Amino acid sequence: EITKEVAYAMNNFYRSSKAKKVEIKNELGEVVDKMLREVPYSGQSIDGEGFMIEDFPDLNCDVEHSVLKKMEQQDIHKVIDQLNTEERMIIYSIFFENKTQTQMAEIMGISRQVLAYKLKTILNKMREMYMKEFF
Repeated sequence: EITKEVAYAMNNFYRSSKAKKVEIKNELGEVVDKMLREVPYSGQSIDGEGFMIEDFPDLNCDVEHSVLKKMEQQDIHKVIDQLNTEERMIIYSIFFENKTQTQMAEIMGISRQVLAYKLKTILNKMREMYMKEFF
């Protein structure tokens, strides 16, 4: 017997469309290879919950690992939601909007060093909250 998440993932993972060229990119976003491969189906989700194959971009990765990774991401977002407004703004701006610490410091009207200290404090707080809640 498998969980609902794994069943959805497997269903989407093994339904594939016609082969097409896929670009393989490195960490910098540069194309390092183009290859012809089967691209998994990415149509509508099974039950309308938004569970799509895009949640599983690594075709060499097993489905269980992908589901666990997604669940861990959801847990991290739960911890972020427990932060105060300023802390959330710093985390989202730096890690989700890709703003630099210098840009954020200018927006907040503080020095970059003060922002770096706040960020370190927030990350430590998040780590403690995560460990306390999920372990």
